[in-house]
Amino acid sequence: MVISIIGILLGLTTVAMMGGKDSEVMMKSRNHLRQIAQWMDQYSASHRDTVVPSRFNYLDEDGVDTDGDGVIDSPDVNRVGGARFFTSTGAGDDWLSPPTANPFRTTGDLRADGLSQGSWADILWVDANLGSSVNFKSFPVLGAGSDDVYGGYGADSVAAPGWWLYSQEGNRFANPLRSAGVNSFDYPKIDANGVEFMAFHGNRGLSNSGDDPEGRALGLPTPLGAGAWEKGLPGFFAANNFFDARSRRDITGSQTDPFMDRFVTHGQVRAPARSLYIVDSFRGESIGGSPLEDRTTYEARTQAAFTNDILGDTPAGVASTQEVDFRYSNGDSTLMLFLDGHVGGETAWRSWRQLAGDASTGDPGRGIRVLDLDTRLQP
Repeated sequence: MVISIIGILLGLTTVAMMGGKDSEVMMKSRNHLRQIAQWMDQYSASHRDTVVPSRFNYLDEDGVDTDGDGVIDSPDVNRVGGARFFTSTGAGDDWLSPPTANPFRTTGDLRADGLSQGSWADILWVDANLGSSVNFKSFPVLGAGSDDVYGGYGADSVAAPGWWLYSQEGNRFANPLRSAGVNSFDYPKIDANGVEFMAFHGNRGLSNSGDDPEGRALGLPTPLGAGAWEKGLPGFFAANNFFDARSRRDITGSQTDPFMDRFVTHGQVRAPARSLYIVDSFRGESIGGSPLEDRTTYEARTQAAFTNDILGDTPAGVASTQEVDFRYSNGDSTLMLFLDGHVGGETAWRSWRQLAGDASTGDPGRGIRVLDLDTRLQP
């Protein structure tokens, strides 16, 4: 009897300790999001009330059309995409030349290589001078040229550090722009055959994936790659791609499409307390489709990314599209940062309608706004 009582008490203590650890991780993540909200306010105050873009692409602005054919074919080498370089002594994992944001290969396609592209994390890393505030030491780059904020060749070229830093530093680096919890999965989670996707790292970054919405090479997190093989590493915070600052030309690559970049101000958002900016993700630093894609694609990609479809009911022949990570409370909750600066927690949902509601039926769902944040609320 005494042994049984001791066993029960030990079990309860273990559960309490596990719960306490999970609560501590969630609290740290909340604090990271609150700090991000403060840095966002600072950015907006200095940039005419602009909300920090979820993604950007400055290739057309920074590149040079050397042969006059209307195609950018010579990048400004001091404005290449930062944050995604990998350092290693292994063959094929060294610094690449010409510059590329894909550490595993260079395609020769400047857009595919991610030049002059990045995310909200890159912007805040630079705008808030986080490299200095967290005492981050950049790795030197061979053949260094002059430095610039979003990744040149120089020793200070890194913007928001990627997974390569954790491979070097053994997870000791506490990135304030990532979650204190870890990624629950690699991305994609389930392929079109309904089989759990297993990344073969020997081919990382070398092949495109038909399971990814953008069809890019696997091995890198979005927005500069099509997958995130980062299970067990500090989790991503993904910004709502409603705030994508890329132009239509940036998205399509067509020189005949408009090249005006798209920015959103806080004043345009109709319900900031309900409008989502960041959510936990295991794919990368942005989530959902862009408003400058065609309307059907924008809606479909966003709804698919927010649909919880990896709990065993993904239809046969359909790849999992989920990007939200429910990494707290034993996989039952996620954190969100809203445009008014408050941080909220949400228990797991299954369908998009459960989260955002259904205007056609009058179902409010949980009342969280993700699409069309600049439109009037439904009555």
